Amino acid sequence: MIWLFVSALLFGGALILTGLIGVDGDASHHHDVMGDAGLLAVFSLRNLTWASFAFGGIGLLAVLSRRSDAVSIVSASAAGVVTLVGVHALFKALRRTEGGALPADALVIGAPATLVLPFDANGLGVISFRANGQVQEMPARRAPDVAALESAHFAACRIGWIENGVAVVEPASY
Repeated sequence: MIWLFVSALLFGGALILTGLIGVDGDASHHHDVMGDAGLLAVFSLRNLTWASFAFGGIGLLAVLSRRSDAVSIVSASAAGVVTLVGVHALFKALRRTEGGALPADALVIGAPATLVLPFDANGLGVISFRANGQVQEMPARRAPDVAALESAHFAACRIGWIENGVAVVEPASY
């Protein structure tokens, strides 16, 4: 019985250690290939690694503390299942809170901004605005109906819409 727990502990521990020192067994670097594939998503290599580690560790502790075989198997299995589901839930929550470098377009439309680099000969400048509690910068150009105005009118502006990653802005007093 002890060999089962030791091998599970060593297997899980070796995979965790190789992950910590930078050896990546996932050559494609797609950690969310299955996405939310229901029950199958729980059985990813990462979740199984941590479950194996917990199963082996708790089982080994139960054997070394001279618990019965039934108690050892039940406690190790419970630890493995709880870890499997817990790690899955944790990483699912982390995946939901990941944000890109730029906020979603819908969140910034109408937001007040400041022109930090004046518009150049091509009509492009840079604006600064607050989104998601952070100061962001984004390339910008004048809206077509105010394209003739000089950069000085855009010191305080607002974002009208986003086109191909470029904010289209209008003066705040317009």
